[in-house]
Amino acid sequence: MKLYLKLAIRNVFRNRRRTLITLAAMSFGATSIILFGGFVNFMYIGVRESTIRSQVGHIQLYRKGFSEKGAIAPFDYMIGNYEEIRALVSKIEHVQDVMPRLGFSGLISTGETTTSFVGSGVNPESEAALSSFTVIVDGKELSSRDPRGVILGVGLARGLGVKPGDDLTLLTTTKGGAINALAVKVRGTWESGEKAYDDRFMKTPIPEVQRLLENEGEVQSIVVLLDKTEHTALVSDRIAALITERGFDLEMKTWEELALRYHQVRELFSRVFNTLTLIVSIIVVLGIANTMMMAIFERTREIGTVMALGTRRRGVIAMFVLEGGTLGVLGGAIGIIIGIALAKVISYYGIPMPAPPGSTRGFVAEILIVPEVLVQAFRLSIITAVLSSIYPAWRASRLNVVDALRHV
Repeated sequence: MKLYLKLAIRNVFRNRRRTLITLAAMSFGATSIILFGGFVNFMYIGVRESTIRSQVGHIQLYRKGFSEKGAIAPFDYMIGNYEEIRALVSKIEHVQDVMPRLGFSGLISTGETTTSFVGSGVNPESEAALSSFTVIVDGKELSSRDPRGVILGVGLARGLGVKPGDDLTLLTTTKGGAINALAVKVRGTWESGEKAYDDRFMKTPIPEVQRLLENEGEVQSIVVLLDKTEHTALVSDRIAALITERGFDLEMKTWEELALRYHQVRELFSRVFNTLTLIVSIIVVLGIANTMMMAIFERTREIGTVMALGTRRRGVIAMFVLEGGTLGVLGGAIGIIIGIALAKVISYYGIPMPAPPGSTRGFVAEILIVPEVLVQAFRLSIITAVLSSIYPAWRASRLNVVDALRHV
């Protein structure tokens, strides 16, 4: 086998022109996979983090049964011991903050214009840390010192025709089924990038919402924010153990269960990436197979001589397959080097992207260098090179020795 490997390496470098063409095709394929894979992973992370840090957090806790029936009867699934739960969850490693949420909906009016809204009572200071992907476009963030201040999505504010400092009236239904109203003042408007979210949503300090709904001390959900998204599984396991140990009547959902858009984007780009990988693989296979067939034609007499000296058919096959594998290793290595260099250059300048469907903000994309994608590109180069060498190697091994020696 060592002899066959030496012959394969010698043959790779003997015809430099053919080798360079093959390596160029293979390195182009590997580079394409690295660049597109890095872009896809950037999109994954961007959508994931924007969803987590503008809406859902890393983990949410609800009263047991809320996921099934909470949308129909939200006041039947309130959490009354929030402070106890918060104190315990805050002690878990990697937990950055624990914050309450109290959802409500109703009508919002300027006196002249009235529209429906979906609102959330929040802890102003904690919400600022959670909403790091949300941009205040006018005015200020919420503040506990201004309990009746609200912030509106830009679409909702635009529809009402209001700006910071304007007065509004909220009209909703209390826990007991009565109608209640609250006078509030606009502190600011925000943009999350999600048009549907910005067109209907508002936030206000939770104490005022609790009084408005007449359920003081109760919250609808508890949002847990972590230092890193990668710690979600570890922390969720510890919270699950805490719920069991303390006997809390709670259920838990992670961001993966709540972020529907993330999964839609991931599925879309995964299919595109797999299609690109398939196309690149076919191009590489056809290119190397063509090169190897040309090599057989050019080296027919050499193959005949090797076989006449006693080399068996499997030896000829091994020689050509190892030659293809050598090309795969070299092409993959060159592709990785070029791919990493291009990824860094492109990321330095950035790729201006338009606003995705349903969003209101464009962004600047980067090409991430992902170890798994590098390994995939290198492995694909070797596998396609070896596979594309099998048929030409078999053809070479089937040559008639006498005819091969007579070949001119």
